[in-house]
Formats: sequence, C-alpha cells, structure tokens
Amino acid sequence: MEDIHRRERNEQEVKNSSKNEKADIQDSEKKNLKRQDKKDSKPKPTRKRSFLALVNWKWVITAFLSSLVISILLSVLSSEVLSAVSIVIALLILLAFIMLGIVFDIIGLSVATANEKPFNSMAAQRIKAGKTGLSLIRKADQVSSFCNDVIGDICGVVSGSAAATIAIKISSTMGIDGVLISLILCGLVSAITVGGKAMGKALGMNYSVEIVTLVAKLLSIFTRNSKKGKTRKSAKDRSNKKLSKNEADSDIQNLK
Repeated sequence: MEDIHRRERNEQEVKNSSKNEKADIQDSEKKNLKRQDKKDSKPKPTRKRSFLALVNWKWVITAFLSSLVISILLSVLSSEVLSAVSIVIALLILLAFIMLGIVFDIIGLSVATANEKPFNSMAAQRIKAGKTGLSLIRKADQVSSFCNDVIGDICGVVSGSAAATIAIKISSTMGIDGVLISLILCGLVSAITVGGKAMGKALGMNYSVEIVTLVAKLLSIFTRNSKKGKTRKSAKDRSNKKLSKNEADSDIQNLK
C-alpha cells in the first residue's frame, strides 16, 4: 500500500511540475509578446531625405538647357522680325508673346490641380485623350515646371526685350522720347501679364479637367500618325503570317 501511495504522490508531483513548467512557458511567451507590442508601438525614427536626393537633377538639367536654347532662339527671332516689320505688327507680335505666357501658365496650373478620375474612365473606354491626360497629370511636376517656368518666364523675358525694341523703333520714327515710351510699354506689358495670369489662375483651377482634356486632344492629334503606321504594319504582319500558315498547311496536305 505504501508503494502505491508513493507512486501516486510521484505522479502528482510530476503532473504539478509539468503544469508549472507550462505556466512558466506561457508567462514568458506573454511577456515576450508584450515586449514586441511595445517595440512595434514605438514610432520608428524616419530618416529624412536630403535636399539633394529630393531634386530631380535630370529634369533640372533638361529644363536648363531647353530654356537656354528656346530663349536664345526667341530673342534672336523677335529682334530680327520686329526690326523688319511695321509698328502695328510688332505690337501684335508682342501681344502674342504675352498671351502665350498666359496660356501656358493656365495649362500648367490645370495639370497640377486636375483630378485623375475622369481620365481613368476615359482611358477605360479606350479614348486616346484619356491616356494622354493621365500621363500629363502623373507628370504634373514636370509639365507645370515646363509650362510655368520655362515657357512662362521665357515669354516674360522676350516680351520685355520686344517692348524695348518697339520703344526704340517708335522713338526713331516719331521723334518721341525713347525713355518715356519704353517705360510706358514695359509697364503695360507687366500689367497685362500679371492681370492675365490672375484671370488664368481662376480659369485653370475651376476648369482644370476641361483644359487638360483639350490639351490632351491636341497632343493626341500629333501622336496619331505614328500609331496608325504601327497598327498598319502590325496588320500587314498578321496578314503575312496568316498567308504563310495557310501555305504551309496546303503544302502538308499536298504531301499527304
């Protein structure tokens, strides 16, 4: 009997020790989980990217070179053309430069503020302007930089130089003081540019989708011919492949 009691006691002790071990393991697992939760809950320190890493240097270089070339070409052409034409035509050319800067400013703002949803639906319906509009909106930083900074600033500089040449031409032909005329013309150019861009801001923000759609349609006209050529080539290739397959099948049948 004593042996039986001893065995029972030993079995109970073994059971109790196993239970205690299990409880200790569970407690340690719970503690580890709590530690991991605390570590995860702590905000991880985010490394701030440096200014040099944020700048798109490729686009900066292309914008610099393109603005340099365009400004030189427009300055040379404007000076040569304005010196050869009459005063009225020169004033119309100056107004055209001002309007060009205003129009591109509107386009740049519209692309930066437009929503992608209508263009996604147009692209889903396989409308070409939808895909072009999406590509413009997804490259909004480059498009707005090109329209507002490159074209807009170049038009401002060229219109200022054109106003100076027109003032010299008016003073030489009419015998009026050139300084006064240049001040009046430069003031008018700056006033028309600032006022037109102020009106264009409201237009570009409120009708951004319509403006981007119009620009996308105009761009799709210029890119249509190349794609038509590709589709024609692909159709010809498909027809040639079908003819070669049919010829091969006929040759096999003749052999049989």
